[in-house]
Amino acid sequence: MHSSIEQYLEFLHRKRRTPATLKVIRHDLTHFVAWWESTWRRTFDPACLRYEDLRDWRTVRQRDDGAAPATINRGLASLRGYCSWALARHVLLENPATEVKDVPTEPLAPRSLPREAIDALLRVAHAEQNDILRVRDEALLALLIYAGLRVQEACDLQLRDLDVGSGTITVRSGKAGKARRVPLHPDAERLLRRYLELVRCPEGLPAMGSDQERERVLVGIAMTTKGQPTRVGITQRVAQRTVQQLGQSAAQHLRTEAQRERDIKRSEELQNLARQLEGATPHVLRHSLVRRMLEHGAQLPEVQRTLGHSRLSTTGLYLTPSEEDLRSALGRAGL
Repeated sequence: MHSSIEQYLEFLHRKRRTPATLKVIRHDLTHFVAWWESTWRRTFDPACLRYEDLRDWRTVRQRDDGAAPATINRGLASLRGYCSWALARHVLLENPATEVKDVPTEPLAPRSLPREAIDALLRVAHAEQNDILRVRDEALLALLIYAGLRVQEACDLQLRDLDVGSGTITVRSGKAGKARRVPLHPDAERLLRRYLELVRCPEGLPAMGSDQERERVLVGIAMTTKGQPTRVGITQRVAQRTVQQLGQSAAQHLRTEAQRERDIKRSEELQNLARQLEGATPHVLRHSLVRRMLEHGAQLPEVQRTLGHSRLSTTGLYLTPSEEDLRSALGRAGL
């Protein structure tokens, strides 16, 4: 990879971009460089970049690779950021990304889970036989389902950030390094308090200002090690895998229930819920909170502050119909 890309990523790191954002940008730029070198059979040199390169890459991604418009546009955004940075540092003489347009898309609200699917997810977590794993997973779900935290925000949460007494969470370093305070739903308070008392801090919370207070809230559990010891902190990958596994388990329970259901319409509803749960991710749970807030009358600025969106227009996407909304509408319009 060209040294300028590494320098750009280091620049973004100093700007406090999240590890997840850096990973995505690195992937996008690496993919483009590999395509450029394969196409032109020469080592990548940003000084040689032309508008036509970005335009042709966009076409190949759309026509030959079959990439989703959102994926292509995300890659273009990564390239625009890199080109702007390179121009400011005289790596480029002009910006080749200025006139490259995004792939047009029909705006759809992000995927989310209905309330019944969320309930099924919580019930599966509660049915876990291992006490420590059950309480830890419920705490993780509380942060994602009720507080709408991004997965990295949940993993980074420190003990000092969690004030169960006043019912608030402090996100110290959200997207683009922005901090915010999020009120806790009573159900989340209950799950998090139980987690602190039974697993994380059975001997009481650490002293204010101590090093222990800066430790991560969530713990990892070595399930294959004798005694199943815990360790402070979990990775984003562990959190994602936990949600995915819980979603798949909940989907299997609903499918079993659907097979026993005599009412055909209800059986189809359960099958549909199962299908949605198979795609459960931490970000889908975050989206689900937004949909519930809007359905119960929350205003866009309230949702924006809860989620930490920089732009109100980002929050406004949730007002557009989702894929599930369209699927339901088509179902109601059947013969």
